[in-house]
Amino acid sequence: MDLFNSILVGLPVFILLLGPLMLIHELGHFLLAKKAGIRVEEFGMGLPPRAARLFKRGETEYTLNWLPFGAFVRMTGEEDPSDPRSFAAQPKRWRLATLAAGPFMNFLGGFVILTLAYLFFATQPTEFQYRINSVMAGSPAERLGLQPGDVILAVNGADMTQRISPAHHEQPAANALRMQTQKAIGKDITVVVQRTIKGEAQPRQVTLTGHIPANANPNAPLGVSLSFNVTKSERATHSIPDAIAAATDDIASIFLALARLPGELINQNIPLEQARPVGIVGITSIGVSLVDERTTETQGLLPFLRFAGFISIMIGLTNLLPIPALDGGRILFILIEVIRGKRVDPQRERWAHAVGMIILLSLSAVIVVMDIAQPITIR
Repeated sequence: MDLFNSILVGLPVFILLLGPLMLIHELGHFLLAKKAGIRVEEFGMGLPPRAARLFKRGETEYTLNWLPFGAFVRMTGEEDPSDPRSFAAQPKRWRLATLAAGPFMNFLGGFVILTLAYLFFATQPTEFQYRINSVMAGSPAERLGLQPGDVILAVNGADMTQRISPAHHEQPAANALRMQTQKAIGKDITVVVQRTIKGEAQPRQVTLTGHIPANANPNAPLGVSLSFNVTKSERATHSIPDAIAAATDDIASIFLALARLPGELINQNIPLEQARPVGIVGITSIGVSLVDERTTETQGLLPFLRFAGFISIMIGLTNLLPIPALDGGRILFILIEVIRGKRVDPQRERWAHAVGMIILLSLSAVIVVMDIAQPITIR
């Protein structure tokens, strides 16, 4: 029954979360291809197999497909320049623009989603708790007995439930917990957590005692990654400029976090397993948790919409990676053409994209298995 309920909830979330983001990506390619004069043979809503032919306008056939998410654009001759109306026969600037339009639409879509989320669904946390996402192997937290999913209630007698005044527009921060654990470096520590035990209806309080060694990392004394478990929040009002500024800050934080990620991993401030790629199963799982009744009761739709905005940005960034079969890989071939002064042999390019697609599908399968075997949770 649990599996059935997971599918019943997960499938609509998957369609609502990823479907529109994939659709706007393909819409970007479609609009630029039309602008460039490229022959677009088909614009499909959903993914094949085809369910119905909706209509034909000009030279483009519009179809509805059985897999109810995303879309696709079929252009004439993506690697074959023999047809003057083909994609491959167009000037380099139009090919570059057409390829970049998909990721651009994801960036624009992410910005719009985040702006609307803050404008109409913003909430201000007034109370939150620290929840452990993951525990680093060999860390003081592991020796202490902390587990992913634990909610930290107290450290050495200090209440870790943080209360925020909405008038100050403060944001949750990990400083209180970090400061308390920094005081315990080289000393004994007692942590009280709320833990959900499998098979039990209600979570229980567990008291853990141990010692933080003197050589513990002062930036992350416990060796855990955290999320904020909001327990109370209030509706927040944003003006349009404020909503735009908040959306811009969120996007900037994504790029800043990605830039810092290698250093954080090297310094072991972030567990390696927490930085691994997440596939459609993991994304859907997180999406389901964000529309969970407990989350929507305390924070409304803001967390889900912010997540959708982040995913849109990440789809755009991922597609710009210089990997054959992705938009970035195709852009790379055009840049090579610019440098060489002549295009790469179409047959070789076709083979490169075919191999790239095989590698991407294989990697996706591995990520799906990891998502199932070691799910990333935000609770």
